[in-house]
Amino acid sequence: MWLKCPPPRTDFLSPDECALLLSKADSTIREMILTALRTGMRHGELTGLQWSSIDWENRNITVRHSRCDRTGTLDTPKSNRERHIPMDADVYEMLFKRRRSTGYVFLDRNGTKPFTSSRMIRELREVRYRAGLRPLGWHTLRHTFASHLAMRGTPLHAVQALLGHSTISTTMRYAHVAPSTLRTAIDMLNPKSALKADFGQPVGNQWQATLQEQNAQEISVSQKTRVQAKE
Repeated sequence: MWLKCPPPRTDFLSPDECALLLSKADSTIREMILTALRTGMRHGELTGLQWSSIDWENRNITVRHSRCDRTGTLDTPKSNRERHIPMDADVYEMLFKRRRSTGYVFLDRNGTKPFTSSRMIRELREVRYRAGLRPLGWHTLRHTFASHLAMRGTPLHAVQALLGHSTISTTMRYAHVAPSTLRTAIDMLNPKSALKADFGQPVGNQWQATLQEQNAQEISVSQKTRVQAKE
């Protein structure tokens, strides 16, 4: 009988760490890092991205390819279906400056062929070293994209669609980073949640008010004790 292991911890970068990582990258590898952080694309989808998959008018990237290192050919994404990811302003402007009609979007430093997985891993490792960050991989950037969306209250079914997960259960790993969203959902069940308590605090903040009152009383007692000691 196999022992059950706890699910692996989902590592992701903070906004400051993202900025630091980008500041230590340049050229095409910086473009790939930024695109990964803002779209959540897998590394094979990044290396296989075609200019023809970018809709400049609607500011969308259609993920329809994933490049296979072993064969050097384009295959379908892991979910075996296309998905559409809106581009934010930074990614749109970055790619629009050097837009083409056909071919691979990201080519190696010689500009002749797409990145291999090993080359991508090596390049990211070098950038990470320069930034002084912990070990991370391209999937960490994908986790960062999803985690930041969840923390900002994006519905998990929308995160699922953007990541291309075939089932919501895979996306649920990011639910724990959105406690405020879960709290809001629970509070909506209680008709009193929008009312004020007797002492003017919103329902749900009474514990905080109680702590503040206790702290104020402790400070008052402490001040009186010091005055009495001086007398």
